[in-house]
Amino acid sequence: MLIAHSFLAGGRVSVAHYAAIATDPQVYEALWHSLAVSVAATAGGTVLGAALAWLVSRTDVPLREFWRTALLLPYMIPPFVGAIAWVYLLSPVGYLNRVWMALTGAAGPLVVVYGAGGIIAVMMLYGYPIVFLATLGVLERMNPALEEAARMGRAGPGAVFREITIPLAFPGVLAGALLLLMSSLGDFGIPAVIGFPARYLVLTTKIYSMILNFDRPDNLNVAAALSMWLVLVAGGLLALQRRLRDRVRFAVIGGPSGGRSLVALGRWRYPAAAALGLLMVTAVALPLAAILLTSLVRAYGLPPGPGNLTLAHYVEALTGVPKVQRALANSLGLAAGAATLIVALSVGLGYVLTRTRVRAGAAVELLVTIPYALPGTVVALGMILTWLRPVPLLGLRLYDTAWIILLAYVTRFMAMGLRTVLAGLTQVHGTLEEAARLGGAGPLRAFLSIVVPIIRPSLAAGWFLVFIPAVAELTLSILLFSVGHETLGVVIFGLNDEGNVSLTAALAFVVTVVLLAVNLLSRSVWRDPAATRG
Repeated sequence: MLIAHSFLAGGRVSVAHYAAIATDPQVYEALWHSLAVSVAATAGGTVLGAALAWLVSRTDVPLREFWRTALLLPYMIPPFVGAIAWVYLLSPVGYLNRVWMALTGAAGPLVVVYGAGGIIAVMMLYGYPIVFLATLGVLERMNPALEEAARMGRAGPGAVFREITIPLAFPGVLAGALLLLMSSLGDFGIPAVIGFPARYLVLTTKIYSMILNFDRPDNLNVAAALSMWLVLVAGGLLALQRRLRDRVRFAVIGGPSGGRSLVALGRWRYPAAAALGLLMVTAVALPLAAILLTSLVRAYGLPPGPGNLTLAHYVEALTGVPKVQRALANSLGLAAGAATLIVALSVGLGYVLTRTRVRAGAAVELLVTIPYALPGTVVALGMILTWLRPVPLLGLRLYDTAWIILLAYVTRFMAMGLRTVLAGLTQVHGTLEEAARLGGAGPLRAFLSIVVPIIRPSLAAGWFLVFIPAVAELTLSILLFSVGHETLGVVIFGLNDEGNVSLTAALAFVVTVVLLAVNLLSRSVWRDPAATRG
């Protein structure tokens, strides 16, 4: 539907929209902006994420286990909320700029977050955990005997790192970098919060503006044609990722051994820990403190003295604004519904793929990966164009209802659930079910009594992996919501856009703290040894 509508102009098949886009300098400017900020954020995030993974897994830095969890905290904060927090810190009247001007007597701010630099920095801060996780997994599976053998051959730390560690970690780093690049290209929240005030448009915000430009004829069809830029780029990156996954492979014979020797940092041991702490302060503590402080002040812009502090904004956000209560109920219901549907579909589909001779695994993986690889703005536009009119014969209408948001969530996050459930199912050998059937159990009873208890951690992980990002989802929801069907992401974004600073901060702080708590709880649930033994 997206492709078909991009060729419709005035009700006729035409390439007029493509011709208009090809001669519009603003489109090329938005394309350049998208590529520039995404590539820069990916480069910075890849270097940072890979370095942190090596530091935590291969060195004797203090509190290694603590840093493994702490370094993932930025990924648990909704990116657009992080962008709002940095506006509070580095807008012309932001807290850090006000401290700078007070201490130095400067007439203007030190740095302003609006524009390309701010978008890159915030994308990097909240995107590096993607590379961190991918690299950490590879480094921890690496057989340390290879590095020990190199050291016994009198190779120095630099040579070992260059000749052994980097080549073996390269697939993980590259996979994480491609995921981060796709995520950055499709990000809407950060460029919208930081870019709109500076009139710095990327393709996702340009498409959003076009969809809302109701004065332009065929605005949705023009937006569909504009989306093809992102479809082509995302499709190319997805194809590259799959090609590299198939061709660039490194095998380690023997697996990891128990006695892993760590690189001794020596006198750099505690400075390295201090650098990790500084990163956590920058990525987590400062933004959360800025949101909390903003939510407590009566008048934003005035010093937070005793007479300018109040909890009234929390009371108003949670009890005095009807759309906030609606959004809370809608977000929890939609996120829980999408997570439950995805897990159920993944169990059924995964069971068919792992227990039968159906040769559709690669095709199914591609189909569920495409909506996750494509920018959310493009997926939302496709949903609009597909379900704008009632379904023929059935008369079923999804547009302007909560059902289209639920469908979009299921479509968007299906890849996360399916991959997690498949990972659990592939570890359950079919002979266990065969033994149950020989004992008289039917197929359903064998599945429920044998397979489900074993894969319960994977089911829980898949459910939480969908539920958590869906609760504060913005990119799909901002284009698909209707009055009465607002979500938390939409309400926070709308309040911020209206300039209701303190109310925005109060709601954003509550949502962020709850998501952080649920994230940490979910990680403990699916890593619970008792759950695994079940």
